[in-house]
Amino acid sequence: MLASIVLAVALTGHFAGEDVAQLSELLSIPSVSDDAGECDRATEWMKSYLESRGVWCKVLYAPEANGRKVLYASTVPELKNPDYTFVTHLDVVAAASAEMFKPRLEGNILYARGACDTKANAFCGAKALVALNGKASVGCIFASNEEIGGSTTKSVLDQGYGFPKKAIIVLDSGTKKDKIQYSCMGCSYYKVTAYGKAGHASLPEICDNPIYTLAEAAIKLRDNYPKREPGERKNCAAVTIISGGESQNRIPSEASMTVNVRFTEEDGLEKERALIEKITGLKTELIRGTPAACGDPASPDFLRICETAKKHYPDRSCAPENGRGANDMRWFCGFRGAIACLAMNLDGGHSDCEWCDVSDIGNFTDMLVEICK
Repeated sequence: MLASIVLAVALTGHFAGEDVAQLSELLSIPSVSDDAGECDRATEWMKSYLESRGVWCKVLYAPEANGRKVLYASTVPELKNPDYTFVTHLDVVAAASAEMFKPRLEGNILYARGACDTKANAFCGAKALVALNGKASVGCIFASNEEIGGSTTKSVLDQGYGFPKKAIIVLDSGTKKDKIQYSCMGCSYYKVTAYGKAGHASLPEICDNPIYTLAEAAIKLRDNYPKREPGERKNCAAVTIISGGESQNRIPSEASMTVNVRFTEEDGLEKERALIEKITGLKTELIRGTPAACGDPASPDFLRICETAKKHYPDRSCAPENGRGANDMRWFCGFRGAIACLAMNLDGGHSDCEWCDVSDIGNFTDMLVEICK
């Protein structure tokens, strides 16, 4: 498969066949987030790619992710606080078919799981490290579980690597990017529990059915949680899972629902838990969550990033934009400088038609190099 891709590239002559072959090799690793072994294999692949080109690498182990590997690399050995930090990831979401891990090149377009989100971006980040090696102050976190919370990025920071002096450049995208996002929303999951009195379903009059209490709480949440209009970047909440009972003819003693909240404030994890508990009147516990983060869109570094991006992508607006999704900038909530989310030409993240334009590898890499010089 990879040999045929190299041949196809050689015949077109529009882009570097070596780059496409190497990216295809990375894409062929089925590093689905829940598969720590395959994620470790992708991490080792990236480490080998960088070290063979003289870039210093350090493999760390993330205790919050059961010890899985996560890679930190930098243009200067042991560079803990670089001027610029790239943040990207090597894990992907599950694919509907194993065929999605067999990269397919059609013209300039390379189809595969992870081509959009976000191995192609990560590969360009690696190429930029090679180009800047020994010439600039740049580090890169190659997370291995971003799609399921990103605790590996947090672990790198907790171990003292990667917190920058000037700017964070997030190399991640699930779709085409016209604007440059400088913030991301927090994301949390809460368990809301109702308790009652169990008993046989033939005697509901002597029981207290917690499922009814939970249903009423869900309606309260729908009607009383602050509303937002389409397109607004405000907090939102949604009930996503309801659980209760194990038998068709027995009223349970408890029932619960999962509520997913997206929020903008940095201390939103506890604020939202308290708000949901107040609205529903039921015990509310945090299952897991990640904070919100927001860079400074008026900072000179951010404005320069926007100008450089516009130079390389004149067809994009490259205007500042608040992000509505979540990515691993979330772990830099204490950073007050420039944060920019950048991506090459690609689309279809998480879909069955995920792709990147390999003719853009050189341009996107050159942009990253110019930003960090």
